[in-house]
Amino acid sequence: MKPGRNHAKAAVMALIFSSFWGTASAESLDMTLTEGIEMALEQNCSIEESAADLDSAYWALREARRKHGPTLSWQSEADAVGGKAYEGWNKDGLFSNKASLSMPLYKGGQLKNNIKAARMGLSGAELTLERTRQSIKDTVSQDYYGILKCRSQVEVYEESVSNLQAHLDNVSSKYEAGTVAWADVLSSEVSLAQGKQNLATAVCDYKVAISTFNKDVGLPVETDTRALDRLIYQHYDLDLPECEAYALLHRPDLFQKEYNLLENKAYMEAAKAGWRPSVEASANRSIAGDAPFKTNMDSSDSWAAGITLNWNIFDNQVTQAQVKQKAASVHRAEVELQDKISDVKLDVRKAYLNLRTAEENIHTLADVVNKAVEDYHIEEARYAAGVGTNLELMDAQNKLVEAKGEYINALYSYNVNKSSLEKAMGVKVDLDVEPYREALAELSKKGE
Repeated sequence: MKPGRNHAKAAVMALIFSSFWGTASAESLDMTLTEGIEMALEQNCSIEESAADLDSAYWALREARRKHGPTLSWQSEADAVGGKAYEGWNKDGLFSNKASLSMPLYKGGQLKNNIKAARMGLSGAELTLERTRQSIKDTVSQDYYGILKCRSQVEVYEESVSNLQAHLDNVSSKYEAGTVAWADVLSSEVSLAQGKQNLATAVCDYKVAISTFNKDVGLPVETDTRALDRLIYQHYDLDLPECEAYALLHRPDLFQKEYNLLENKAYMEAAKAGWRPSVEASANRSIAGDAPFKTNMDSSDSWAAGITLNWNIFDNQVTQAQVKQKAASVHRAEVELQDKISDVKLDVRKAYLNLRTAEENIHTLADVVNKAVEDYHIEEARYAAGVGTNLELMDAQNKLVEAKGEYINALYSYNVNKSSLEKAMGVKVDLDVEPYREALAELSKKGE
């Protein structure tokens, strides 16, 4: 485990301890995006819920398999007895014991198909857990990028307020020297006040973004989390057809729908067992006497072993209704699978197009920022030389702040949509879906 990860885990324990004892001041914690994702994968409630569903599916499969084996039961009874049948018994009571061993030999396909359905359910639960991990990774990534965006906005407004304050000081000096009008001082003060207001709003947004991130990774919301990464641009190489093809081969929830379809088909076949006979092997031993486990009552001393055939010839169409009900579930699963394929393609397309739009905006706005900086310096020099107006300089300052803000938003949008695209494609977090895809292909070959 990485040293940074150990540091993060130790800090989390300290935070939990301090919150238990009611520490008033917020704790501080440095964190990278990778560490935040790892922490969320360990502590997020949604993952624990999916893990519990997986555990339930495992035991459902174990239950289905155990029903295929033998069962042994024991029955003991103690009775006070009387009547002509027991004349001359002269005992205080009758004690009887019976041991029964049974094992199903044939259940019309019910046991086999219930096992298959439970096995499909377990595979589906494993895929659902992986999809939950992917969703949590995307959520935490977007939260983290939100922190980076808000922090960058704060830095822009801090720089703006600093420039506006310096400009106001300069204008005030010029006014005292009689070289500029009072209106320039007033407009500069208004611009500074607006800049401080924008900065206060940006600081608030930054704090909210940190609290949102803390909640999703499992930290106390008041934690002063400091993001160690920066908001940057890295080109994404894959084109849209490649992304769509990858998604169709790797989306866990898509394969979960296929396993769900097979699960429902297996349950439908299991329901058809009501039309078929069932065969069971059994053996039992009975004893009775005037004390527990004694055999001095010959009429109750017996054993039997054999095979039982049971066939429900007419059940008033109960089985038919059950089969039709399961068939409806199969049809629903088929429709859900087709709908999921469309969803996968739409998710990929939407995230990819948004990604490329943000990428184009990054290149455009980078040029805009450079021109806005140049224009601001020109207006600053013109005002200092007395050939430009204060209004022109303030307008250049506003355009510079706006250009930087839009550039930050473009960077944020690009990174967020790259995270969304990876989620839409089903990029692996912990579970490799290839064995599940191969298993489905093998089942398809067998016609199952």
